[in-house]
Amino acid sequence: MSPRDELLPAPAVRVAAQERRSPSDGRLTTALVLSLSLALVVFVPSLRHWLMVPVTLSGILIGVDTVAWFHRRTDVFDPRAYLGLMGFHFFYVAPILQVGLDHWSPRIYDPPDWPNAIGAMAVLNTLGLALYRVVLALPARRGRRRHRPARQLDVRAFWWFGLLAVAVSFAAFGVEVAMFGGLSGFVEVMTGSYERPELAGLGWFLLITEAFPALLVAMVLVRWRSALARRPGLLILLMTGLAVTQFFVSGLKGSRSSTMWPVLLCLIIIHLLVRRIPRRALFAVVAVLLVYMYGYGLYKSAGPNVLAVANGTRSVEEVSSATGRDLPTLLTGDFGRADVQAVVLDRHLHGEAEPVLGSTYLNAMTLLLPDALLPYHPVSKVEVGSVLLYGPTILESEHRSSKVYGLAGEAIINFGPVGGLLSFAVLGLVVRAVRRYYLNAVHRPDLAPKLLAPMAWTLVGIVSADLDNVVFFQLKYALPLVAVVLLSRRLDRGSRPAVPQVRPGSSHRRAGAHRIPAGR
Repeated sequence: MSPRDELLPAPAVRVAAQERRSPSDGRLTTALVLSLSLALVVFVPSLRHWLMVPVTLSGILIGVDTVAWFHRRTDVFDPRAYLGLMGFHFFYVAPILQVGLDHWSPRIYDPPDWPNAIGAMAVLNTLGLALYRVVLALPARRGRRRHRPARQLDVRAFWWFGLLAVAVSFAAFGVEVAMFGGLSGFVEVMTGSYERPELAGLGWFLLITEAFPALLVAMVLVRWRSALARRPGLLILLMTGLAVTQFFVSGLKGSRSSTMWPVLLCLIIIHLLVRRIPRRALFAVVAVLLVYMYGYGLYKSAGPNVLAVANGTRSVEEVSSATGRDLPTLLTGDFGRADVQAVVLDRHLHGEAEPVLGSTYLNAMTLLLPDALLPYHPVSKVEVGSVLLYGPTILESEHRSSKVYGLAGEAIINFGPVGGLLSFAVLGLVVRAVRRYYLNAVHRPDLAPKLLAPMAWTLVGIVSADLDNVVFFQLKYALPLVAVVLLSRRLDRGSRPAVPQVRPGSSHRRAGAHRIPAGR
């Protein structure tokens, strides 16, 4: 590989379209969401409630970016547009489904009046999303930036550091398999009980064992990007291989995200580095992921018994009924936090809970520290959430809450309703910073930003996550590739052209000819 291979002409993209906004987006969003809400109120009696007012306003505030994405005014993976797409379900669709289907988390202690509780949370969401949009609209700071020498990716160093990291990770995985008596023992443990006590105390070790599939794919994308740009079929095979390998290495442990997120991150790397992924292809990917999440939800609850569906001895409906893993649970529990956040807010509004003043955040930051270094851990969201959801006597039993409360929910647990409101300002600042870095990676030909941007892109998901989820996610999925990239950068004090001079007929130009413009 030539040193000049570290720079590539960026895949064709309409630069002006990245920032273009239309005033009609707001009007169209308002008309569509209002019309949908009115139709729901007319045809669904349980939705004839004041909660529809703040829920509708939330849908309008977050839906503007969704309309812009469908109008192709943003990049396919624009972080702000992604939050708009995810947020429209999170803030609008999920609460409506909860109330319309009368579908709630089971075993909630002294449950609130659900429609009123959902409405109260929707009011907080509306105020918070208004604050979020104010933060997004703040003008960018335009002070003089201190010039710093650029650090370009050394592709050879990236290859060798990557090979070393893959070798260490694969060797660790081999040790893990040997610990359980070979492949059959490994599969038996991973598909056994939900708790899997055999994995206790292996936190950092497991992070290492599960890193090699995504790292190897990233190396392949960098090394053979020109050839892969000309052969989309090879890209499909590569991503399929990643999904299958990642599922075997870590997905068998009971975590859907262990397979889903590495695949998604590598898709973004392909989009930035190899060839643009069109929206129609993304729809197909989303459809596959939804089927996977639903099927894996059954596996997560039923274990190997889910194979009874494949051999025809049981139907999907029977397994769903036995496990409680049905489609409403996927849409409201996995893709939403409406009922859980509503309970947390209701407890605080009625004086039944006290803010823990940042304790769950401190606990998240000490997630993987051994007890020998930190014998006392701050109170966790598991302890606080268990009491909030299941009552004060829950700590006397072995049952604990495994719920995720989302950005606003955890902020309410720590600092009350005001904390929940201010969490949206944090969300706005994160989205601004991530989007700025992502668009910089889109426009610049440097390899390093294109490899690091997907890792930063994942931070937008904090709206539906807790801090311990975010910390664990970054350590597990982002840190291995980020470490290899940072170790492989060299200081370049000389001047370099923004785009390398490519001779006619060179492999770079041939690869660029096969790339798809953004939004096509």
